Amino acid sequence: MRKASKVMLYGLCAALAAIAGCGGGSGEGLDANGRPIGEGDDPAGPMTAKFSSIQSHVFTPACTACHSGAAAPRGLRLDASNSFVMLVGVSSGGVPALKRVAPGDADNSYLIHKLEGHQAVGARMPLGGPYLDAQTIGLIRQWINNGAQK
Repeated sequence: MRKASKVMLYGLCAALAAIAGCGGGSGEGLDANGRPIGEGDDPAGPMTAKFSSIQSHVFTPACTACHSGAAAPRGLRLDASNSFVMLVGVSSGGVPALKRVAPGDADNSYLIHKLEGHQAVGARMPLGGPYLDAQTIGLIRQWINNGAQK
Protein backbone atom coordinates (compact mmCIF):
# COMPACT_ATOMS: atom_id res chain seq x y z
CA MET A 1 0.00 0.00 0.00
CA ARG A 2 1.33 3.45 -0.88
CA LYS A 3 2.25 5.80 1.96
CA ALA A 4 -0.45 8.36 1.05
CA SER A 5 -3.10 5.64 1.03
CA LYS A 6 -2.01 4.41 4.45
CA VAL A 7 -2.18 7.92 5.88
CA MET A 8 -5.69 8.39 4.47
CA LEU A 9 -6.77 4.98 5.81
CA TYR A 10 -5.43 5.73 9.30
CA GLY A 11 -7.14 9.14 9.25
CA LEU A 12 -10.44 7.56 8.23
CA CYS A 13 -10.16 4.95 11.00
CA ALA A 14 -9.43 7.66 13.58
CA ALA A 15 -12.42 9.70 12.42
CA LEU A 16 -14.74 6.68 12.56
CA ALA A 17 -13.48 5.79 16.04
CA ALA A 18 -14.14 9.32 17.23
CA ILE A 19 -17.64 9.31 15.76
CA ALA A 20 -18.42 5.93 17.27
CA GLY A 21 -17.37 7.26 20.67
CA CYS A 22 -19.69 10.24 20.43
CA GLY A 23 -22.17 10.33 23.28
CA GLY A 24 -24.91 11.86 21.12
CA GLY A 25 -28.27 11.30 22.69
CA SER A 26 -26.81 9.99 25.93
CA GLY A 27 -27.83 13.08 27.86
CA GLU A 28 -24.42 13.09 29.51
CA GLY A 29 -23.97 16.33 31.42
CA LEU A 30 -27.72 17.01 31.68
CA ASP A 31 -30.32 15.89 34.19
CA ALA A 32 -33.72 14.47 33.21
CA ASN A 33 -35.10 18.03 32.89
CA GLY A 34 -32.34 19.18 30.52
CA ARG A 35 -30.57 21.20 33.22
CA PRO A 36 -26.79 20.99 33.53
CA ILE A 37 -25.87 18.40 36.19
CA GLY A 38 -24.38 19.90 39.33
CA GLU A 39 -25.44 23.40 38.37
CA GLY A 40 -26.54 24.17 41.91
CA ASP A 41 -23.44 22.49 43.35
CA ASP A 42 -20.94 24.32 41.13
CA PRO A 43 -18.45 26.25 43.28
CA ALA A 44 -18.62 29.09 40.75
CA GLY A 45 -22.34 29.44 41.50
CA PRO A 46 -25.46 29.11 39.38
CA MET A 47 -25.34 29.54 35.63
CA THR A 48 -25.36 33.13 34.41
CA ALA A 49 -25.51 34.88 31.02
CA LYS A 50 -21.69 35.09 30.87
CA PHE A 51 -19.62 33.10 28.39
CA SER A 52 -17.44 31.46 31.07
CA SER A 53 -20.54 30.27 32.92
CA ILE A 54 -22.15 28.93 29.73
CA GLN A 55 -18.90 27.15 28.90
CA SER A 56 -18.64 25.46 32.31
CA HIS A 57 -22.34 24.69 32.72
CA VAL A 58 -23.33 23.73 29.15
CA PHE A 59 -20.62 23.44 26.49
CA THR A 60 -18.08 21.44 28.50
CA PRO A 61 -20.42 18.95 30.21
CA ALA A 62 -23.10 18.57 27.52
CA CYS A 63 -21.46 19.31 24.16
CA THR A 64 -17.83 18.21 24.17
CA ALA A 65 -18.63 14.50 24.03
CA CYS A 66 -19.18 15.09 20.29
CA HIS A 67 -17.94 18.63 19.65
CA SER A 68 -14.23 18.22 20.32
CA GLY A 69 -11.13 17.18 18.44
CA ALA A 70 -10.55 16.78 14.73
CA ALA A 71 -13.76 14.80 14.16
CA ALA A 72 -16.08 17.46 15.64
CA PRO A 73 -19.25 17.83 13.53
CA ARG A 74 -18.91 20.71 11.03
CA GLY A 75 -15.53 21.41 12.63
CA LEU A 76 -17.31 23.00 15.62
CA ARG A 77 -15.15 22.35 18.68
CA LEU A 78 -16.80 23.45 21.92
CA ASP A 79 -14.01 22.71 24.36
CA ALA A 80 -12.95 25.62 26.59
CA SER A 81 -9.93 26.62 24.50
CA ASN A 82 -11.78 26.71 21.15
CA SER A 83 -15.49 27.38 21.60
CA PHE A 84 -15.56 31.19 21.67
CA VAL A 85 -13.54 31.66 18.46
CA MET A 86 -15.46 28.88 16.72
CA LEU A 87 -18.88 30.31 17.63
CA VAL A 88 -18.90 34.11 17.72
CA GLY A 89 -19.13 35.79 14.33
CA VAL A 90 -18.46 32.54 12.44
CA SER A 91 -20.75 31.41 9.60
CA SER A 92 -22.52 28.17 10.40
CA GLY A 93 -21.62 25.09 8.42
CA GLY A 94 -25.26 24.13 7.94
CA VAL A 95 -26.60 27.55 6.90
CA PRO A 96 -23.66 29.79 5.93
CA ALA A 97 -25.93 32.86 5.69
CA LEU A 98 -26.35 32.66 9.49
CA LYS A 99 -23.61 33.14 12.07
CA ARG A 100 -23.25 30.43 14.66
CA VAL A 101 -23.50 33.27 17.17
CA ALA A 102 -24.47 36.70 15.84
CA PRO A 103 -23.55 39.12 18.65
CA GLY A 104 -26.62 41.12 19.68
CA ASP A 105 -28.99 38.93 17.66
CA ALA A 106 -29.96 35.65 19.32
CA ASP A 107 -32.95 35.16 16.96
CA ASN A 108 -30.57 34.98 13.99
CA SER A 109 -27.89 32.90 15.73
CA TYR A 110 -27.73 29.33 14.45
CA LEU A 111 -26.75 28.09 17.92
CA ILE A 112 -30.16 29.15 19.20
CA HIS A 113 -31.88 27.54 16.20
CA LYS A 114 -30.13 24.25 17.01
CA LEU A 115 -30.87 24.45 20.75
CA GLU A 116 -34.54 25.33 20.27
CA GLY A 117 -35.12 22.82 17.47
CA HIS A 118 -36.05 25.11 14.59
CA GLN A 119 -32.83 24.64 12.60
CA ALA A 120 -32.89 24.39 8.81
CA VAL A 121 -30.31 21.58 8.69
CA GLY A 122 -29.59 18.62 10.93
CA ALA A 123 -30.98 17.70 14.32
CA ARG A 124 -31.79 19.57 17.49
CA MET A 125 -28.95 19.72 20.00
CA PRO A 126 -27.86 18.08 22.20
CA LEU A 127 -28.29 15.24 19.74
CA GLY A 128 -31.13 12.97 20.81
CA GLY A 129 -31.79 14.92 24.04
CA PRO A 130 -32.46 15.52 26.76
CA TYR A 131 -32.58 19.05 25.45
CA LEU A 132 -31.68 22.17 27.38
CA ASP A 133 -34.55 23.70 29.30
CA ALA A 134 -36.00 27.13 28.52
CA GLN A 135 -34.17 28.82 31.40
CA THR A 136 -30.76 27.60 30.21
CA ILE A 137 -31.49 28.57 26.59
CA GLY A 138 -32.76 31.92 27.89
CA LEU A 139 -29.39 32.61 29.54
CA ILE A 140 -27.57 31.72 26.30
CA ARG A 141 -29.96 34.04 24.41
CA GLN A 142 -29.26 36.79 26.93
CA TRP A 143 -25.47 36.37 26.51
CA ILE A 144 -25.86 36.65 22.72
CA ASN A 145 -28.25 39.62 22.89
CA ASN A 146 -25.84 41.36 25.28
CA GLY A 147 -23.15 41.22 22.58
CA ALA A 148 -21.69 37.71 23.07
CA GLN A 149 -18.66 38.96 24.97
CA LYS A 150 -15.93 36.66 26.21
